[in-house]
Amino acid sequence: MESVETAESVGPPAQSGRLARLRQALVTLALVAGIGVFGWVVHQHYPIPKWLFWRYAGYWLGTLVVGMASYGLGHVALHRVFRVRMPLLEHAMVSMALGVYGFEILMFIIGLLGLYRTATFFVLPVALLAAVALPLYQHALHIRRVFARSAPTRPKLGPAALALAFGLLGLGMIYFYVITPSNIQFDSRWKHLALAEQYVVQGAIRPAVEGWVFTARPHFTSYLYTWAFLVPGRLFDKMTLAAHLEFGLFVMTTVVGIPALVRRLVPRADPRWIWAARFLFPGVLLYDSSVCGGADHVGAMFGTAVVLVLFRALRDLDLRYVSLLGVLCAAAALTKETVAIMLVPAPLALVVIRGAMLGVQSFRGRAEPNLGRRWLVAPLLLGGVGLAASSPLWLKNLLFYGDPFYPLLGAKLHAHPFTDQAAYRFKYGYAEGLLWKPTRDLKGLLQTLVALVDFSFVPNDWPKFHGKVPVFGSMFTLLLGCLPFLKKAKRIWLVVLLVHVGIFIWYSVHHQDRYLQALMPYMAAVTAAIALSVWRAFGTGARVALATLFGLQIVWGGDVYFIQTHAHARSPLKNSIDLLSAGFEKKHDARFGIQQHWQEVGQATPPQSRLLLHIWPDHHAHLGTMRHTVLDAYLWQFGVEYGAAGSTEGVRTMLRDLGVTHVFAEPDKESDGANSIAADLLFWDFVTHLRERKTIGQGLLGKVPEEPIQAPFDDLTAVLSCTAKAPAKGLFRVRDLRVLPFGPIGFPAPFKPAKTKDEAEALLAHAHFVVLEEGCKEIGKPAGVTRAFDLVTHRRRYGPFNAMELYRRRPGLSAIPLPP
Repeated sequence: MESVETAESVGPPAQSGRLARLRQALVTLALVAGIGVFGWVVHQHYPIPKWLFWRYAGYWLGTLVVGMASYGLGHVALHRVFRVRMPLLEHAMVSMALGVYGFEILMFIIGLLGLYRTATFFVLPVALLAAVALPLYQHALHIRRVFARSAPTRPKLGPAALALAFGLLGLGMIYFYVITPSNIQFDSRWKHLALAEQYVVQGAIRPAVEGWVFTARPHFTSYLYTWAFLVPGRLFDKMTLAAHLEFGLFVMTTVVGIPALVRRLVPRADPRWIWAARFLFPGVLLYDSSVCGGADHVGAMFGTAVVLVLFRALRDLDLRYVSLLGVLCAAAALTKETVAIMLVPAPLALVVIRGAMLGVQSFRGRAEPNLGRRWLVAPLLLGGVGLAASSPLWLKNLLFYGDPFYPLLGAKLHAHPFTDQAAYRFKYGYAEGLLWKPTRDLKGLLQTLVALVDFSFVPNDWPKFHGKVPVFGSMFTLLLGCLPFLKKAKRIWLVVLLVHVGIFIWYSVHHQDRYLQALMPYMAAVTAAIALSVWRAFGTGARVALATLFGLQIVWGGDVYFIQTHAHARSPLKNSIDLLSAGFEKKHDARFGIQQHWQEVGQATPPQSRLLLHIWPDHHAHLGTMRHTVLDAYLWQFGVEYGAAGSTEGVRTMLRDLGVTHVFAEPDKESDGANSIAADLLFWDFVTHLRERKTIGQGLLGKVPEEPIQAPFDDLTAVLSCTAKAPAKGLFRVRDLRVLPFGPIGFPAPFKPAKTKDEAEALLAHAHFVVLEEGCKEIGKPAGVTRAFDLVTHRRRYGPFNAMELYRRRPGLSAIPLPP
């Protein structure tokens, strides 16, 4: 017999359906009402449009669109241009690297055409994504099938879940840095991102009128960041979007690239967790090796793709893989000079060696018939493709500056701009003065060889960051002791070779730890491969020892994340917390303040102005002016040399010829001493003639006069000195004081020497300028200096030159002419 409950529950089908739909509608309505109530309540406390969530959702949307468009471009190129097929992880990594290179090339071409507009920000990635949408969709279906096939056979993570959690924690910690633009490093604020800002201000890629060297160096990542700087909005948005782009590539390299490489070294390595080995190297959590707006991690992405393709190219010199290797090597070389020297030479050399080996086999009749003349064609093809793929740099430099490697060949090729002192400045001021490198002798060679072993134990970094405490991570070096006992480890040995060639070159040329981030995927992959091999084959004792070693490294590096040594933020962690809490504190606009000083400088000049920045290296992080800037730093530009101007009016004419409309000098009346005494005298004398002068921070802003300077100019200069490196006591012409504070050239003798203090003081009556060396007790500061002269600048000690005070005669006080 049917129960009452059953009979009542059946009811007419139509009525039951209507009741169900009614209940669904009522539940939905209740939830919508809940959304409205909740939104209304929270909006009173923190206006919804001002939530940070919307901004960061936009950054991630932009990053994903550019990432997918780039990936799709690389995927299509692999299949239709190079016609190669690779395992999924390798294909993904190589596609991303190839696509990012393609995206940078497109941005480069757009810049040459002068099409850097707000519309470009939206049109380029969307159009590119639309063009690759169909093959990308088909590829997504393939990925889905691969995952479906592997799902039933995929083992449970088990203890490996700890490694996965460790890796996710590492990624999260780095991203917590990325959310604040305060984390952007010093160099990025005057190189990588500053270049992007300049391109956007100009609306195009144009030669730097002052010959700013970084416009001619490999800085292709700046074209990727240029896309971010096209976004309409605040400087905060531009910087943070650029940082998200870098973080996205870092994640791709870590989560996809490292597992792809490990699986080439150790078959059947589980890609779900093996990438966590990247965080056994905690230096990535510390300024300035972290993800902070630079190019090293972008170079690491290209390097990972290079080694994956290198394995296949070396097998039989397949010309498809050789061509692909040439493009990827060029992409790495275009990223950064240090990336180029560490990642490119060894693969090129290995292909040449492999070609030579096949050539010998061919001449002996032992080569396989299908190889043909690959032994000869492959190295030539690699070089030709690499040269062509890198042409956007060297060909642009040739057209812009007359030197494909500007300023390296400037003197021989009559580059422009290139002053008569440019070659000297580059050789003695930069190449021999700023690079961290060992001596070019047996002692230097031994230091370099030792560095192959102790590079992770002996810090090579600025002492103010972490002192003498090693934070890089030593697992790569320590696990090499196990490598001789492993079977079938030829590929591991090959990657170890690549790492050590890179370290050798790095230490020989410019050994700062942050540059080694480009090699980190190699090191992490080798570390993971050796550890996995030991875990599989050497028993419980080895497993316990391995786990203990890794545990020590993790515990030792556990505080690296909290070391407060960031050049701008001190603690990006604290800055991120302050950013997130600013909404509660109602600081809705103040929280977006970044580079405020330089934004103020830019806003104090007209939009179409061209602003000369005369600033110390300590102040070079000038990002944010949103004005066309000209930088006159003597060690990084080769078209401006004030000492050659001859007079104050000559300085004005020089700047007007460069299109400079405004000058900002910081700090006021202070010189870093890196240029000549003549340059300081003429520049700071010119500063006194600027129009509409105003003080901003510690600097002085003024407008360059449009009309010639009418004040009479006299270049007689009295020098009061006491050391051998300074110009001798006596009377000089300004042009005789163009000697730079580095290199072998010294000062000429004064045309009117003074043997004693009294003779030197007597010359003051004839001089327009005075150079007073500090620390000369027998000279002091003569009364004639303070009575008749004004201080134009204080010149700090630099190299062999002591600090100096530079004076000019007060207006209205005439000098006594020299007797004939």
